[in-house]
Amino acid sequence: MPLQLGSAVFDSTRGELVGAGMRTRLTGAELSLLMAFAARPHEILSREALAAALGLDDVNERAIDVQVTRLRRKIETDPREPRFLHTVRGKGYVLKPGL
Repeated sequence: MPLQLGSAVFDSTRGELVGAGMRTRLTGAELSLLMAFAARPHEILSREALAAALGLDDVNERAIDVQVTRLRRKIETDPREPRFLHTVRGKGYVLKPGL
């Protein structure tokens, strides 16, 4: 099922992020994260859950934060003021899709 992220749409069945007539290339890690978020929109995903989605055995919080920051750069108009991918202090991250 497609996921609306502002002017972009993420099609999890095809693993594509398309918006404004352009396809955005996602790295393997970005795609894995977005797939995890798309499977559970509006749910807080812990860094441990995100590490598991990336296939990591141990949780390096900084590594997860870096990957989330990179993903934000591709899905947010202003990554410093995210509309879709929010930090939940002390708990993890949540994706809130929409227009």
